[in-house]
Amino acid sequence: MVNISVRQLRYFLALADTASFSKAAKRVGVTQSTLSAAIQEMEAVLGVRLVDRSGRHFELMATGELLARQAREILARIDDLPASLSREARPLTTRLRLGVIPSIAPFLLPRALPHVRAAFPELHVAVREGLTQSLIADIRSGNLDAAIIALPFSTTGFQAEPLCEDEFFVAVSAHHRLADRANVSASELEDEQILLLESGHCLRDQILSTTGIRPPGDADNIKAMSLLTLVQLAENDLGITFLPRIAIAAGIAQGTSLSLIPYRGKRSSRTLALIWRAGASRTPDYLILAKTLRELCRQFLDADVPAPRPAA
Repeated sequence: MVNISVRQLRYFLALADTASFSKAAKRVGVTQSTLSAAIQEMEAVLGVRLVDRSGRHFELMATGELLARQAREILARIDDLPASLSREARPLTTRLRLGVIPSIAPFLLPRALPHVRAAFPELHVAVREGLTQSLIADIRSGNLDAAIIALPFSTTGFQAEPLCEDEFFVAVSAHHRLADRANVSASELEDEQILLLESGHCLRDQILSTTGIRPPGDADNIKAMSLLTLVQLAENDLGITFLPRIAIAAGIAQGTSLSLIPYRGKRSSRTLALIWRAGASRTPDYLILAKTLRELCRQFLDADVPAPRPAA
């Protein structure tokens, strides 16, 4: 029977994360020799080498990489035990570490958090904004409990609960040739300078996939880190951009002269969803939270979008 302690797993993950025996020992609060001995003991018990110590630099073996992935899942479940036991009687009464992508966070959170706080006063929500890949990695490692992302996106190993459909609008300056259109399709945008978010943002990939538009060449491409920047660039006639309805409902184009035109195509929206690790013990809590957020999103997105402005 293999006998590995939770303490040894934490030591090993600290080593995998820091790639340094000295830094890992400092993180877990033991001496370097104590940590090294614990790792060697694990190797002896498992009968495999986990760490390559032959070179000048630390490196995990393939077996070490596999153990690190499995250890993260094991420790995430162990860390969740106290919360799962305490919420047996009442849902959403403990801490929730929630990730949100940048194209949703500033528009939804100011409305959602007060609503969630009022509905579940014993729930403490800690929020982290980040790109989808980063949030997914943090849920897998146990550093986050759940995240609000936009689909389509690969969610293998996760449970995803849809919240609402978030339609795309084309934003153009007031005197643009399309400014007075009732709607617009991808074929009408082929010769336009499309302003997009920096690579890594799922909204960028979803717009490119939705429209079939080829991304601008790197030499002439304007790269932005926020939708607010894209709004300012579009208003100054440096190109046109796509905005999700949730950003428009939150007032991102308020005070500008932009014309906001519904996009019409095979896929003219993205799906906002709450995701968490499949099989998580807090799944009942997340389903309740998703229902609450779904109702809020639908009310929020019912806001009227300003009609296209006639071209000057």
